[in-house]
Amino acid sequence: MINQVTSPVIEVHDLTVSYDQSPVLWNVDLSLPSGKLIGILGPNGAGKSTLIKAIMGLVNPTSGYVKIFDHRLEDVRNRISYVPQRESVDWNFPASVLDVVMMGTYGKLGLFKRPGKKEKEIALGCLDQVGMMSFVNRQISELSGGQQQRVFIARALAQEADLYLMDEPFAGVDMATETAIFQLLKDMTAKGKTIVVVHHDIHSAMNYFDWIIMLNLHLVGSGPTELVMTEELLRKTYGGKLNLLTKVTELIRQKDFNPLKN
Repeated sequence: MINQVTSPVIEVHDLTVSYDQSPVLWNVDLSLPSGKLIGILGPNGAGKSTLIKAIMGLVNPTSGYVKIFDHRLEDVRNRISYVPQRESVDWNFPASVLDVVMMGTYGKLGLFKRPGKKEKEIALGCLDQVGMMSFVNRQISELSGGQQQRVFIARALAQEADLYLMDEPFAGVDMATETAIFQLLKDMTAKGKTIVVVHHDIHSAMNYFDWIIMLNLHLVGSGPTELVMTEELLRKTYGGKLNLLTKVTELIRQKDFNPLKN
């Protein structure tokens, strides 16, 4: 099931990505709406992170192309914020929490301008939103994994972008933090921001996302959560692993959704 979108934020056309001549994404074609919290779901190795990286231009497609805001990536890069997987970052670099978040403001500064009082206020406000104000002067390397993740989300917020792409941003964070940050993301979409999240937890995805992309090397489904989260599409996405998802499929049968629509 693939929903087409008028005036999409992201258009992916016939996208194939291969590593060492082995396709990890095959002929993906989708469009995504603006102002939504969008989740990318699928089993390990399904190509979820590769899709995000292809949208960001971090991997070269074998075929196909991506348009963002109806433009090439190069023309709208300043409107996009990217949060990579925590494991892909060298956390030993010498920088304070405040320094890391202020890096998010650099894109809007002139070539030779240094961040000042305004940028510091933006960074502090973003740290407050993710509950990290008490760690402002701490070295980033001294934080726990979940704390580091919250700082990177704060850095993304400081970019004041229109489109946010987040690769497993909730890996290693506790449930209270996950719930609080998801509510923050919902508040951002209410202001017109579009947020695309690679996510691993199917049960919480049902409650949090407005729109779901289901991947397993190829595109299984893309559309509003209540239409895409069906037992049929879950089986196509996860195959024989569906016995692990009995709780989810039971919720689907009961239509026991609780999206954060407010």
